[in-house]
Amino acid sequence: MTKNKKINLVVFAAVTVIIGGCATNTSKENTEKAKEDSQVLNIAADSEMDTMDTTISTTNFTAMNNVFDGLLSYDLSGEIVPADSKDMPEISEDGLTYTFTIREDANWSNGTPVTAADYQFAWQRMVDPANGSGYAYLFSGIIKNAEAILASEKTVDELGIEAVGDKRVKVTLEQPVPYFINLLTIPPYFPQNEAYVTEQSKNYGLSAETTIYNGPFVLSDWTAAEGNSWKYVKNDGYWDKDTVKLDAVNAQVVKEIGTGINLYDSGQLDTFSLSGNFVPQYKNDEDFKTKDKAWIYYLELNQEIPELANKNIRKALMTAIDRKNFTDNVLQDGSEPIYGHVPRGLAKHPETTVDFREEAGDIAGFDVEKAQEAWEEGLKELDKKEIMLELTTSDTEDSKKLAEFIQSEYQKNLPGLTIEIRQMPDNSRLDNVKKGDYQMATTYWSADLADPINFVERFSTEINRGNYSFEDVDKWIEKSNQQYNDLSARWESMIQAEKVALGEHYVDIPIYQTAEPYLEQSYVKDIYLPVFGSTSYKYAYLDKAQ
Repeated sequence: MTKNKKINLVVFAAVTVIIGGCATNTSKENTEKAKEDSQVLNIAADSEMDTMDTTISTTNFTAMNNVFDGLLSYDLSGEIVPADSKDMPEISEDGLTYTFTIREDANWSNGTPVTAADYQFAWQRMVDPANGSGYAYLFSGIIKNAEAILASEKTVDELGIEAVGDKRVKVTLEQPVPYFINLLTIPPYFPQNEAYVTEQSKNYGLSAETTIYNGPFVLSDWTAAEGNSWKYVKNDGYWDKDTVKLDAVNAQVVKEIGTGINLYDSGQLDTFSLSGNFVPQYKNDEDFKTKDKAWIYYLELNQEIPELANKNIRKALMTAIDRKNFTDNVLQDGSEPIYGHVPRGLAKHPETTVDFREEAGDIAGFDVEKAQEAWEEGLKELDKKEIMLELTTSDTEDSKKLAEFIQSEYQKNLPGLTIEIRQMPDNSRLDNVKKGDYQMATTYWSADLADPINFVERFSTEINRGNYSFEDVDKWIEKSNQQYNDLSARWESMIQAEKVALGEHYVDIPIYQTAEPYLEQSYVKDIYLPVFGSTSYKYAYLDKAQ
């Protein structure tokens, strides 16, 4: 081999190494860039999904809100906006008729258009007594003839919804309902395609392949029989697909908190909910966050018990609990004390946009001196020096903590009061309270709709489980129901109903509003986490290049 050939081979080898090195570096850079640009969110779910049939399901609302649209929905700021409906509805002067025009580009994932008939079919299925829908009560007394249909006194074709041509939906209410548009954002009011549901028959909604979708995502890799994981995939046929930034959301059922934390720490989950003793451990972590929930815990008082029929005794019980001490030092999960019934973040004034809880203010409170004054007065009126009361509670860990804290507070702050705790499974506790087989009971209420009336109406004679009746409370509730054409006046009536019920009659004792603590990576942006309603990934995206 000549000297020149040797030199050329050396040069060639060097160039090859350089080029190979550049190719390797470029490949690594491309891989890293792909990871940064990846719009795939990894989440955990609490439980398996049993069905995607909105007529049947009572639990899978988060999934349904991500793969289906209703006539209306929420934007990222929590405002109600048109979804399948092209615009907000036309409403008659008497508040009884709502007319919607469905947008032309609203389609099902099989390519067929969403029509007015899809809404008519779905709503009729909801109120058909043969289906036994768990959420049919959200139609009863609201949509015309729904109550009579559920009682088998009328047929489903008499329900107050009419398809006026392919794209016009006319809804007639039983009575004016100011919060009706809120109901349209939840799955029981979503559409179903009759031809497809009929074709699938008993298989409808039992797998990703036997369901069609009209929302931001479609389901993939899921069956009800083996539902431990599934995937939301961006729906390219969705009318608002340009808003959707995520390509996919991978969901897996994680029931053990420790397992979830390990998956989060290893990068297999981008967000994960915490509970129990894990909350204090991660409270100072930079990824730790909390969100309020429209869920309150309170004490129900059975006024058929002579001691609890005494107003001063109830007043003492109202003011003898240090709620903040409980949330800060016992729960430690982001929950906050509450001094009324309507939770923070549920609803805003229709004109001023001030939160209901902020405007109504603190009605309950903690004041040991005031509590003891009322207590002594109540004992005199009852001609007693001591009282023993039974506190019924469920057998969950948080319920046990609450019951023991209440027992301690009352026995410390109200001399002569003894509290005996009666624990039982939650279903048994609820059944006993409904039957009136209790004295005091820890209980909770979670919003069915984003309107204060859902909490305030529970004070009424017809609904309350405390066996009481106060004419002034009923008056304010009834007044609010009649003020459908004056929303500000209605708002004030609901505030007065809460103030009179809790601040004058002390009908029950609010304790705290729950929060959901969770871990979330800093690159996760704009997951919609409402106080009431379901998590939405429509607006979410990942910014790993930050």
